[in-house]
Amino acid sequence: MRRVIPSSLRRVLDLQESGEAIIGFLTISHASLATSIRVAADGVDYLWLGETWIGFPFKFALLSDGEGAPRTQIEVQNVDRKIGDALRAITSPARVQIDILAASEFDQGADPRTPLGTPLVAYSAKHLFLVNVSVNPLAVTGDLVSWDYTQDTWPGRRATQERCPALYR
Repeated sequence: MRRVIPSSLRRVLDLQESGEAIIGFLTISHASLATSIRVAADGVDYLWLGETWIGFPFKFALLSDGEGAPRTQIEVQNVDRKIGDALRAITSPARVQIDILAASEFDQGADPRTPLGTPLVAYSAKHLFLVNVSVNPLAVTGDLVSWDYTQDTWPGRRATQERCPALYR
């Protein structure tokens, strides 16, 4: 996956000291959830893409870039137990997306924080699955994994009589 970090953000992040902060935006969705869970890794709420992202601390690392399927770990504080209870209720892996944006893309005086123009996404990890979820009174932890394309059979689909009846007349 190609990662395009805006040059203005890259210059600031390469400095030894910087006043710039980056904010992670986490979306957890599943068919059995009434609405997607949207949290921002900050102490305040954000308004972005027409949705409200609740300020809620969480930690994660960037996805691995090795030979296997991309993966990382995530930890979300279980402060009010809503996220933990919601994830305990589902029986299959939830879908996850993580976006990272610069804090300077938002009006820091507004509550909730609103974008100044159209924010540029510095990093995005889409199409992830939340597996190996562990919930305790302090935190919800789990692994974020992507589809492992090296496990696909070749060819992925065969031209059988049921799938392609016109070939078998």
